[in-house]
This record gives sequence, C-alpha cells and structure tokens, in this order.
Amino acid sequence: MFRPRFLLLALALLASPLLAQAKTCLVLGGGGARGAAHIGVLKVLERERIPVDCITGTSMGAIAGGLYAAGYDADAVEAVLKGIDWKDMFRDDPSREELPMRRKEDELRFLGGIELGLKDGSIALPRGMIQGQKLQLLLRRLLLSTAHLDTFDQLPIPFRPVATDIISGEKVVFHDGDLAMAIRASMSVPGAFAPIRYRGKLMVDGGIVDNVPIDIARELGATRMIVVSVGEPLLPEEKLNSPFSIANQMLGTLMKRETDLQLASLDQDADVLLVPVMGDIGSADFNRSPEAVAAGMAAAEAALPALRRYAVSEADYAAFQQRHRKPRFDPPLIAFLDVLRGRSRTAAYVEQRLSDSVGKPLDTEQLEKDIGLAYGDGSYERITYQLENRDGQTGLSVQPVDKGWGPNFLRFGLRLSDDFAGRNSYQLIGEINFTGLNERGGESRNRVELGRVTGLHSEFYQPFGDAGQYYVAPYFDYRAYNFPIGADLSVANDAVAEYRRSRGLLATELGYTPNSTWRLSSTLEYGYDEAKRRVGTPELPGAISNTYGGLMLRATRDSLDDSGFPSRGTRLDLSHEFLFSGEDGTASDVSRLSWDTAFSRGPNRWLLGARVHSAGGDNNLLSTFGTLGGLANLSGFTENQILANQIALGRMVYYRRLTDAEQLVSVPVYLGGSLEVGGIWDSREAINRSDLIGAGSVFLGVDTFLGPMFLGFGHAEGGNNSFYLSFGSLLRSDP
Repeated sequence: MFRPRFLLLALALLASPLLAQAKTCLVLGGGGARGAAHIGVLKVLERERIPVDCITGTSMGAIAGGLYAAGYDADAVEAVLKGIDWKDMFRDDPSREELPMRRKEDELRFLGGIELGLKDGSIALPRGMIQGQKLQLLLRRLLLSTAHLDTFDQLPIPFRPVATDIISGEKVVFHDGDLAMAIRASMSVPGAFAPIRYRGKLMVDGGIVDNVPIDIARELGATRMIVVSVGEPLLPEEKLNSPFSIANQMLGTLMKRETDLQLASLDQDADVLLVPVMGDIGSADFNRSPEAVAAGMAAAEAALPALRRYAVSEADYAAFQQRHRKPRFDPPLIAFLDVLRGRSRTAAYVEQRLSDSVGKPLDTEQLEKDIGLAYGDGSYERITYQLENRDGQTGLSVQPVDKGWGPNFLRFGLRLSDDFAGRNSYQLIGEINFTGLNERGGESRNRVELGRVTGLHSEFYQPFGDAGQYYVAPYFDYRAYNFPIGADLSVANDAVAEYRRSRGLLATELGYTPNSTWRLSSTLEYGYDEAKRRVGTPELPGAISNTYGGLMLRATRDSLDDSGFPSRGTRLDLSHEFLFSGEDGTASDVSRLSWDTAFSRGPNRWLLGARVHSAGGDNNLLSTFGTLGGLANLSGFTENQILANQIALGRMVYYRRLTDAEQLVSVPVYLGGSLEVGGIWDSREAINRSDLIGAGSVFLGVDTFLGPMFLGFGHAEGGNNSFYLSFGSLLRSDP
C-alpha cells in the first residue's frame, strides 16, 4: 500500500543536501548618503534571524558591507555612521586647532583665495575636490582587526568590494589585500573624491561599472540573494538646468543602464530585491541618514514574507552570531617606523613628526593627530599607514604621497573695500610656494601684493629637530601704503595729512613649536622705514626716515576653530621688540598684546578681545607706531586710520549664523554687531582712562572662498561714522 509519509520523507532526504548547499548573499548598492538605508535592512535581517553567507558592495554599500563583514553588527555600523561629522570628513585638512601654527598664521594673513599647482612648467589642478585623507584614516582605524588576514574570505563573512580602473575602464573586484584601501577605492566618486592609486591602478567609484554587484555575488556561489538598490533616481527635465546637472545625469544614465541589466537577471522566486523609498534624500544629504535608515527598515518590513524564507532557528542563528564577531584587536607595541620614500620628496619630515610613536603601544588617536599635523603642512595629497609584521615585531609602515598637482603652488587672492564715502581700495595678492626643496620639508615662499598695500615678501623656511618642532626662516619683506594723520579722535573726519609709508626689512626668525597650538620665536631684524607727506599742511614734516636693527621675542597660542567666524578657542599673541636706531644710537621698545577668545551656544557666537600696543624709549622710530581703525577695531574709523605709540582696545563681538549649519553644502551667513572701547596716547605717561571713546557696529558677514566678507556700519563717539564693504578677518595678526 502506498504511504504518502514515506514519500515525503524520501523527498526531504533528497532535498537536504540541496538545502545544506544554499548560500545567501547580501548585495549592497552605491548611493552616497542614501546608502544609510543598508543599515536599516541589516537591522531587520538580524531581528528576523536571517544569516548572511557573503556580501558584495559598491561605494557606500562597500562601507556598510565591509564593516558588517568585518564583524560589526547593525547597531555598531549605525553608531559609526552617527559618529561621523560628515562636513569635517569632507575637509582633508585637520581641524584648525590641529593645523600647524604656520598654516594658522597664513590663514590670518592670506584668507581664502585660489590655489593652483605648478608642475613641469604648466598649471595643474587636483583630480578631485576631496582627497579622502580623513576617510582613509577612519577606515584604517575601524578595520585594524582585519590587517592580518590573507584574503577577504577569512573575514567573519566573505566580502567583495568593487571599484573601477579609470585608465582601462575595467571593473576591479578585491578579494584580498588592504581592506581599508579597497573600500576607499570603491567610493572614489569622480569629481568629488580624488582617484586613488592602489596596486598599480588608478581607481574610482565602482558604481560606474557595477553599482549593484549581483554578478559578483553569483561568482561567490550565491544561490539566493538579498539585493538592496539605493541609487539616486534620474532628475526630471525641469531640474536639468546647469552643465553640472547635465554631466551628472549622463553618468547616472550609464549607471542606470548597467544596474537595470543586473536587476533583470534576478530570480523572482529565489532572490529578494529591496528598493527603499527615500523621496528627496540626495546622495549628499548625510545629515538625513536617520531618515535613510528608517527607509531601509521600511523596505525590509514590506518584504518580510519573502525574507523569512531565509530565516533559521535560534540555535542556528546563535551559531552564526558566534562566527560573526569582530576579531579581538590588542594595540601592539610599535617596534619600528618605516616611512616609504617613493612618492614623497619630504618623507624625512613625516618621519620626524611620527618618530615619537616608536617604543609605545599603538595609540590611533595620537597617531592620527601626528599624521594630521604633518598633513596640515599643506603639500601632501594623503598620508596613510598600516601595521606591518617583521621578524616577529610589529611596526608602522607609513606612505606619504605628495600632491600630484605640485610640488610648486600658485595662490591668488583678492580683497576689496569701500566705505561708501569715496574711499575704496583693492588688494590683489599672488604667491608662489616651492615645496619639497629637501627631504626635511624646506620650502620657499614668495609673495607679491598690489593695491592699497604694495608688498613683496620672500622667505625660506626650514624645520629641524627630532620631530620637526624647530624652524629657521630668513626672509625679506617690503610694504608701502598710505595712511591718514588725525589730530583729534573726538572730532569726526579730523584728518590733517596723508603720508606714504615704505618699509623694507631683512630678518631671520628662529622658532619652536612644541605642538599645534603654541609657537615661541625670536627674530633678528634690520630695516629701513620712511614716511613721505603726500597731502597736508607744509608745517608738517615732508619726510621722516629711519634705519634700525632689532630683536623681537614672541609667544603665540592659537586654538581657535576658525579664522573667519570662530565658535570656540583662544588666540593670544604677545611680543616684545627691542629697536635700535642706526643713525643716532637711540633705543626704543614695543610691547604688543592681542587676545581673542570665542565661545558659542547653538547658532549664537561671541568673540571677546583686547589689543594693546605700547612703545617706550625714543618714539621717533616709525616702527614704534601701531594702527587702529576698521570694523570691530574701533568701528566708525576707516581701516588703519589711527596711528599712535600707545593704543588700547577692548571689544565684544556677537554674530549669529542665519543659514543651516547641518547642511553638507551651505554658505555660512552671519548677522552680528560689536561694542568697543579704545584710545590712543602719545606716551605711556599720558595714558588716561578719560580719553577712552566708545564705538560699535552692526554687520552682515559671509564666509566666502575668498575669505570672510562684511557689509556693515560703524559709529564712534565724536560723530565718526563709516560704512564697510570689505574682505578680511575680525582677527588681527600682529606685528
């Protein structure tokens, strides 16, 4: 007699080998910020006890998939994503607080501007707006536990990221090597992230050739797939309104064609396709990542009947979780440092900066700071590191890569100012910087200024010391500009003459920078100063000139987070200069103090500051005079209108950001005002608080690529009023 249950048993026995061979592969597509939806899908898979046997990913899918394959669970991947400051991640330089003091001084003197490379006698441009320095360091830190693996099949979940060889146009699938570099290559979005050279190939985003790598999953042996497609849809006609949007649409069209072919190959019975609905979330909207995560969860929830076919028992899923763990990583003792010389002319400088790592356990936070300090020098495209085992010891292998559009750089800046009373000026600045003159970071900087100030500056800068903390910088500086002479601050527009001042200076500066916020220096100088009357009463001197020698001692601390509109930190600049006349042997001294501290709450920011300039001894030397005037620098007076031996200023500046700071791309616009009190005197003995005058201003500020721009109005006691339209910082770099 026929027994149905025997037939069912036989069929089950025949099917069991096939079931045992079933392999579920997760395919995660590229889509920039929209890729956060992958995390929502992973959360649902974990909740439903759906194990994954392999993962393929492109671009953002390579990041989410790579971390998950390396042993991070969905919550840990989400925590990583939430912890990333994407605006900072897309700035290659370290935060301003961690920039070398030399770069901070450059920012104050030469805000904004355009930098071009000069290579082999021709102009060169970077290959991308972002070099990916911070992203590479982040991936390295997150994936240190995978450094010892021979292939990506040895990860808790086998993984394949996809990139594109931009030279041949071929797809590159990584199955071994440096996982952090492979993921970085997979997300080199053309035009945004610069291509990265790895294993002899110049690679860009894998989405160009395979944005949803279903075919790679099949090569891994997948019998069933969970595919997550998060690509940004094509723009409608009304939004194709610029050359950039047209070019982006062309690239999207090519990617969509390949993606559609891949999706069409799916088996509707065995595979599951998830296309999260994300509305207007764009590929650059990283501030909306939580929405994308929720959209991924919603898409997985909607497909639960199909997904639950892949669910396993609690015991089987517990076994998967036991395998799916991030390998333990104990920071090793760094026994050696190997800085590769092949792609940098200044590798020895990097070695100096990182030398303190040897003989200590690996401290990734400190190492990244040290790398950031070296990178902040400004001549590197990237500086990467990896752990290397040699003769039973672990060390650091560091690869500095010089900017491919260098080694020499041209920089241009433009400054405009107008007081709406017939006085306007411009300032055109051009600078050429020759870097890598020796392997320890020697460079030559040469600057020309035309306009309100005529200037020439030529300098050779050479760091030295075990960690490059010392420097010597001989330089020549020439400046010439007009300045008015006023008789009485209490009387509006009381200028009685205008002089043309010319100053030439030969000097050598010797300095010490113990860290990124402090600099101590001494400068030997010899100069010539002259002032000639251009306009004014004949009773005033027609010309005054001095030759002098001097020694200046200076201490500077700068921890401000921004040179234009700071929200935190302090800048303190204290100097004392001894001056000796070369003509009559008279001596003078000048003490200068400049202090600013910033703090904020939400969009509201405050800047408290003070300036003191005090000259003693013989005051006949022009170099003993300081200047006052300008927006928030005794508002109501024009820039540098006031010249005196004794100057004091105190101020409080408030400004509030009007635009959304959370947006990845947003022009910072501020509305603010200032309250100030200041005074000038002829000598230290004449200083009297009763001579102080009050001033204030209101302004609209915009942080542009040329530097901060202000439109404002200032008033000072005595009827001194001035409108301002100018570029420049509220801070001053003295002397």
